Amino acid sequence: MKLFINFILTAVFAISSFASGSDSATNLVVEEILREFKIQDTQKNRDVINSINDNIKSNDIFDFKTIIESRPENVYIIKEELDKIDAPEFLLYLAMVESEFLNRATSHRKAGGMWQFMTGTAKTFGLKVDKHVDERRDPFASTDTAFKYIDFLNNKFDDKWYVSLMAYNCGDGCMRKVIRSAKTDDFSSILANKHTPRETRNFIKKIIKYTIISKRSDSRRVLANLKTDYKLQKIRVKGGTELASIATSIGLSADTMKKYNLHIKNSKVPNYKGGYHIYIPEDKLQLYALNYIGKEIRGARFINKDYRTHTVAKNDTLKSIADKWGVSVAGIKSENKLKGDKIAQNQKLKIPVESDVASVDMKKYIVKSGDTLTGLAKKFDVDINEIVATNDIKNRELMAGDTIVIP
Repeated sequence: MKLFINFILTAVFAISSFASGSDSATNLVVEEILREFKIQDTQKNRDVINSINDNIKSNDIFDFKTIIESRPENVYIIKEELDKIDAPEFLLYLAMVESEFLNRATSHRKAGGMWQFMTGTAKTFGLKVDKHVDERRDPFASTDTAFKYIDFLNNKFDDKWYVSLMAYNCGDGCMRKVIRSAKTDDFSSILANKHTPRETRNFIKKIIKYTIISKRSDSRRVLANLKTDYKLQKIRVKGGTELASIATSIGLSADTMKKYNLHIKNSKVPNYKGGYHIYIPEDKLQLYALNYIGKEIRGARFINKDYRTHTVAKNDTLKSIADKWGVSVAGIKSENKLKGDKIAQNQKLKIPVESDVASVDMKKYIVKSGDTLTGLAKKFDVDINEIVATNDIKNRELMAGDTIVIP
């Protein structure tokens, strides 16, 4: 009997210790959520967080891992940007709740892309959306813009992340109305307010739920072991370029190339002044330089066009002038709008002097990842301002894949 009583007491003590340890762990998670989301530490708010935690099911944990592992490229892009700007990790779960990290995602209200921007908001914060492109589906540009938008909201709502995230869902006007109605921005109060849309309540609860799940040791391993088969490299190409032709030159299918460039609506790069950017896998950059850019150079008779002035001398003919400069008669006639072959002594003609491949190869340089204007100026022993002026470089920014001329 004594042994039986000892057994019961030991069991009760073990269960009590386990419960105590579990409660301690739960309290720690609750405190972390309150601190990270800038939620007021009140019993009601603790009760809300505890309720979210208590209602996490095994399916939720499975979904978390599945979504992360099935979209490693976009998760990687977001995590890298978060690290760069030292922003909280829970912004990753904002995109998870919005779209499950899908660039193709479109809501019933026509919000688009991984961050589910409405067209008006996207344009206001600098994304291009027109008949040619939809940068809401550009994972890099949209991520950068999402963080700018969140920062904008955070400034409006005194750096209280939970309010900013709710405003991301229903709009800052909506949340101002909720706060006016509740006469407070307390978390539990605005959750319960009648003016808070049900979708917005569920939205913030899901972000908190995934943030809690992310703190589990098995979830940390999933995030730590995140593997992506490729990193995308941004390059600028001239307008009208066929995506399929670039794909062929670097050994990709047209469908794969399109998957990397969902922001481009058509099969061609839009004819914007100065070209437009596309994405290719980083490990394909050298193939692109060799096969695509190289093919363009090798296949063209001339690369750069310059002009010289020729003053017609006695006995000059269009043919003799063309032979002298190594150009065609038709080229001279076209550049000078000549209808016939007659020219007059002392007449000034514009001669299209075009540099050949050899001379171009000596001056052309394909920008690589990590290149800077300062570094290139030192490498080629030229003035940095000459590189900027020669290539009409805006904001002194270089883009990997660009071909520039070294003066």
